[in-house]
Amino acid sequence: MTRHDGQSFADERIELDGAGFRNCRFARCELVYAGGPPPELVNCHFEDCNWVFTGSAAVTLGFLSALHRGGFAPLVENTFEMARRGDFLPALAEEPKEGRAGAKDHPLMFRVPRVLKLRRRPETED
Repeated sequence: MTRHDGQSFADERIELDGAGFRNCRFARCELVYAGGPPPELVNCHFEDCNWVFTGSAAVTLGFLSALHRGGFAPLVENTFEMARRGDFLPALAEEPKEGRAGAKDHPLMFRVPRVLKLRRRPETED
């Protein structure tokens, strides 16, 4: 893990995956997360920065958006509520144990909402 302590960054594109930042300042930076190992951001200050999601992170956000629009809003809302509560954080710090899912596996189980089939309108002949 690349570590930065007490550094200042301005007008830069910063790749966050797997990096550690403590007591750093970011001004007008583009902070990029591609879905790799989570970054460590401790006691940092952000001023007028943009957050960018690429790679697997962007694909995951697109998937969540599609689920939400496709009738699975409760699943997405539950997932974000769990994130707000910090339910995913302890698993990231754990080492995988034999016989159980790896530290990166988060088995999210929700009741699947009932999706009703819409009746097709009869086609009209012109």
